[in-house]
Amino acid sequence: MTLRNYEGGDCSFHCILLINPIIRRASDITGEFQMKKVIVLLSLAISVLASQIYANDGDPWDKWGAAPFASSLEEARGKAYAAIDSFSIMPMPVKEYFKENLLSDVFFEGGKIIYLTPMMLLEQMWTGGVHSRVMNQKPVAQLPILKSPDGRPYRAGSVFETAKALYWEREYKGQSYILCLPLVCFNWCWMFGPTPTPMPDRCVEIIFNAPIGGFVRWGIASNFGPIFPSACNAQRQGHSPWLAWYGKCDDCIRTPAVNDFIREILGEKADIYHKYLFLVLGERQTLRFSTEVWGVVTYICLEYPDGSRTKGVYIRPQDWEKEQYELFIPGTFWVRDK
Repeated sequence: MTLRNYEGGDCSFHCILLINPIIRRASDITGEFQMKKVIVLLSLAISVLASQIYANDGDPWDKWGAAPFASSLEEARGKAYAAIDSFSIMPMPVKEYFKENLLSDVFFEGGKIIYLTPMMLLEQMWTGGVHSRVMNQKPVAQLPILKSPDGRPYRAGSVFETAKALYWEREYKGQSYILCLPLVCFNWCWMFGPTPTPMPDRCVEIIFNAPIGGFVRWGIASNFGPIFPSACNAQRQGHSPWLAWYGKCDDCIRTPAVNDFIREILGEKADIYHKYLFLVLGERQTLRFSTEVWGVVTYICLEYPDGSRTKGVYIRPQDWEKEQYELFIPGTFWVRDK
């Protein structure tokens, strides 16, 4: 484990297809033929247009991430309203429920994690790219894994990949409707229930002591946007009950030096997507995360009751040992800023 204090400043982050046929007199045989031809062509055009929007091929979903509908969780949420509106098979009351509630942070962040297993049938699914459209009846493909991470061969056909997704559920007239967002491509999709069993995520904890009456400032930086919602994303002081992260703020982490150092670690596109500030009520602090925390930078600094602060402690991706689920920050890492 290698934690690092940064020495550069205090801890606060400073068609519609329009056709105008010429309608001739009914007694004009040639005109009648022309009008019939226009009607036939219009019907064909509508048919082609419909086939471009809805592809009812039933082929397995096997090219995961090849044509993403969005590039981030934020973009996917922004496109959710239009995406859900295009699900022609989903009942209107169900569509309206999802469209309305996904505007709520609480509802959206309450999405649960499932794994889309081989041969699970997706009733409708968006695909992105140049030919963005809704696909019907897409079973999840069986994508075999031939070897273990350490190189041991698996028996043919014995192990398959799965796709991780967020899901939300709505019951309507005795039928369960599951709205899904696969995290590999952000291609909105849905399927009929029953309710899938959420896969529990083993949580990762960062533990440290803080001065009672002071404050904790902390944030998460990445180069791919906010981390995904998870039941693991919580905190507690002492032995109090777990609470979802609280104290969200906009300007409590603003020092340019902090941003510079984070970009030095993660690259120029990195930014701080989660920022929090909270009052210390108990000495022992525990911040809890999903395993996604292993791939981001977590920044923490302490503020004492007298207003003085420590330099920031940065936990980088390389600071985590393989499958490390608990990290304690020793008191010697909290160096008061001069």
